[in-house]
Amino acid sequence: MHMDLPQIILLIVIIVVSVILVIIGVQIIGLLKDAKATMKKADLILEDVGFLSRSLTRGSSTISHLFTSLESGMQLVGMVTKLVAPKSSKK
Repeated sequence: MHMDLPQIILLIVIIVVSVILVIIGVQIIGLLKDAKATMKKADLILEDVGFLSRSLTRGSSTISHLFTSLESGMQLVGMVTKLVAPKSSKK
């Protein structure tokens, strides 16, 4: 089989381009795997942030209820003091 020089050069170029495309494909697959791992880590971080924000919201809600209860208790003490004070001052 006798091939001309342009056919040999064309065959070599086709082989080189094919090898380069295979290498690029392997690199892209590696990048996609790394991106998937990074996305999983980011998802875990976002879940942790969501848990922390829910915990802080729950904590601030509890503190708010505590202050509201204390305020109501102080109002009750004030009302009882007003009711008891006139009776003790009349004696």
